[in-house]
Amino acid sequence: MTDAEIIQRAKATFVLDTPTERLARELIGVAERAEQQRDELQGLLAPLRDAVLFARSQRRPMGIGQDHSRAPSCVRIELGAEYGRERDCIGFWIDSDEIAHTDADSLSPCHRIALALIRLAYSVAEKVKPPR
Repeated sequence: MTDAEIIQRAKATFVLDTPTERLARELIGVAERAEQQRDELQGLLAPLRDAVLFARSQRRPMGIGQDHSRAPSCVRIELGAEYGRERDCIGFWIDSDEIAHTDADSLSPCHRIALALIRLAYSVAEKVKPPR
């Protein structure tokens, strides 16, 4: 049984207006919000996961926790501070001169992963942006 099915069964079970059932409905709401946040996070990570899976499918070693010689880097990602109107309101920029927006379908796994990391950083920054 999936999480969504369990939540739906719980919603159908707790329908009376007793304090215990009101609390149960509040907990169901918490579970629904947590499930939605999990799904959003998985959506944000999907391009990075796909890029890593593409690299793995090429049978090229990733060099993560492995004992072997590494080739020189093929992509460099730069990260810097970006100031807004106030000097104490620091944002950031992240970019690479070696990749383009079309590199999501590149034959180079390094370009795919770098682009996915850059897009992930900006997506997360949008999610945590303070409300105006």
